[in-house]
Parts: sequence; C-alpha cells; structure tokens
Amino acid sequence: MVISQYNSDFSKTINSSFHWYMKVLYIKLKERIKEFLLYDYNLKLIGICEKDNTILFNGEDYFVTKIKLNKENEIFFRISMSLIDSILTNILGPRENGFSTESISELEAKILTELNDFIYKGISPFFIKNQSKEENINCNHVHITFVTKDKNDNLGKLILSIPVMILPISQSPVNNVGPFNIGSFPKYKSYVKIISGKSDLTLYEIQHIEVGDIVVLEKSNIKMMTIDILGHQKDFAINPDTSIITGIEDGGESMENNVTTGSINMWDIIPVEITAEFDKVAITLGELKQISEGVIVDVGTIYENKIYLKVENKPIAKGELIIINDKYAVRVDEVFTDAPKQEQQAAQPVPTPQRQNSVPQQQKANQQEESSKVQQQNGDDFNYDNFDIEDEDI
Repeated sequence: MVISQYNSDFSKTINSSFHWYMKVLYIKLKERIKEFLLYDYNLKLIGICEKDNTILFNGEDYFVTKIKLNKENEIFFRISMSLIDSILTNILGPRENGFSTESISELEAKILTELNDFIYKGISPFFIKNQSKEENINCNHVHITFVTKDKNDNLGKLILSIPVMILPISQSPVNNVGPFNIGSFPKYKSYVKIISGKSDLTLYEIQHIEVGDIVVLEKSNIKMMTIDILGHQKDFAINPDTSIITGIEDGGESMENNVTTGSINMWDIIPVEITAEFDKVAITLGELKQISEGVIVDVGTIYENKIYLKVENKPIAKGELIIINDKYAVRVDEVFTDAPKQEQQAAQPVPTPQRQNSVPQQQKANQQEESSKVQQQNGDDFNYDNFDIEDEDI
C-alpha cells in the first residue's frame, strides 16, 4: 500500500479507515464489474495515496471518465489500455488492429462509459453526502489503484480518484485500539527443541535397548542444556531439578548390566551418537532473551515432558529424564526399534513332534535374526540399514 506523506485528515485516519477500502469499496466494486461484464475479474488493491499519483499513472494510456458530483468535486475513473483490450475483446470480440485510446470507436467509448457509470451508482451510496461549505474546502483526491487479471492472466489497471471529503474516514470496526507495545513481546511463546545431552553407544547396545533400561548421557552436564532453534544451537545454564535425582537401585537397569557378552562382530561395535531431547517445548521470548544473555534459566516445567532418544534425528525410544551422579540419564518406558518379544515368539511356527529336538536351536537362530530388524514407525524411525560397511572400511 502506498500512502503519501501529507498532514491531512486522510493521512491521519488511513489506518482506522483502511478496512472500508477492503471490506466495502473493494467488494462492491468487484460485484458491479461482474454484474455488468458477466465476468469475474480477479482484483487486487495495490495502492492508496493522496494528491500525487503520477507514479501509478505513468507507463500506460488510460480511458478517463469524469463524473460531476457538484460544482467543486468530481470522481475520475481511469481504465488502462490493457484492461480495455480485455473488456472489449470479451464483449465485441478481437479487433484486427487492436484497441487503442486514439482510435476508439463511439460504441467502444459508450461501453466503457456505461461501465464506469454502473460502478459509480453501485458505490455512491457508501459516500458521505451533504457536506458543509467549510468541509468542501478540501478538494484533494484519494487515488485508489486496483490491478486486474482476466482468465488469460492478462493484467490491467483500474484507478478511482475520489475526493477526500466524501470518503468515510475513521470507520474501523475495532475501537479504542491502543498503540503497539513492544514490551508485550516477552510473554509470547515460541516452540523450540531442548537437548539434555548425548552419548556414544554401539549399534549392539542401541538394538538391545529395552523398557526399564537407563541410558546414561555421558556428554551431559546437569547444570547445562542446549537449545535448538531452526538448527541454531546454544548452550545455556539452568537450575537442575533435584527431584529427578535417582540411583540405579531405585528402579531400572543400567544398560551395562543388560547387555550380554556373546559373540560380538565388527558390526556390533560401530559407535553411534545418541541424543536425548525433549519434544517441542513452549518457551517465552523473555526466557529466550535471558538465554541469549547468559542468564541462568529456570526450566522446571520442561521436565514434565517426555524425552526422546534419537539417532540421526530419528526417535528410537522415549522415557523420563533422571539424574545419576553428575550426569543426565533417560529411563526408557517405550522402545521404537524392535518388535515386542511376545510378537516374535507368536510368529514362530508351532513345532511338530518329529522336529522337537531341533526347535530350541531353530528358535535361537530366528530370534538372533529378528533382533537385527528394526520396527518402522511413521516412516521416520531409525533404520540400521543406513549403516553400510564398505570393504575399505574393514
């Protein structure tokens, strides 16, 4: 929107009256054009300015219609040649040499004049009438510019020049709206990611995470966390919640005690970084400002959220955050990687008496094979098949 920098009643009230141009003038103008031409042009309001509108007039010829309101005031309708060509082509058909303002016929001029008069009769009931002589002193015009587009994507321009004195000013549907206060920003909330720590686990350990396990985040500090906003990360100091301090004996089993020491191959010992992060956390802009300034932040409410263990930003398990010694840890209450053992056992074929001796060995082989598979959830969970070992890496 273009507004000239004049100190007038129009300039002072443009913010409060702008809705009138969009909710009254624009809608009625669109209705009248469609009713007259039997075609719904796509209109867009692009400019409202007072006094000087030459920057919008330049670059194209216009057909101008002047409608006399009284001795002092007139309304001007300006239709660009590109819009004229679209209108007359739809009504009269294409012209061999095209349409131009210099060679426009009497019939063509009458169609355009009737269109402008029809539009005026539709919008005039919304203008202010019976102004006093003192009010008539201001003869400035407000130039309202619309861009049009037809079914062939041909652009045109329609400009209405209306005296300021007849426009309804201060027609805002919202009254007593106070000035914008930047001081209200700190209370608004934004959603961010909070990372509590990381750790390096082998693929074997990740594949064998079970409900009840405790995964200690070796790369963590109970007095620090990391905030992630659109990929930008920053460490910040916090006051740790002492209520989540626990010990392994209080419930759960350390993964070190849970991992069996069977035959381990090269695939099993590949180290993978696992990250513990909360689901999207709502934090106020005021708290974000404190974080950027290095102030210690109280984030006690985030401990109520579930925390996810992720590999390559894909969740493999979730649980609750706890503190063991001086490290954060996650007590797992749901695993996304492996199918439940009950389902695995149910999937085993029922052994027949003839093959009874081979069943335990076959079940063990099947279970080892199943343990290397990954359950796919929502198409986003961690996939161990992403880790391919080339010959040169061995």
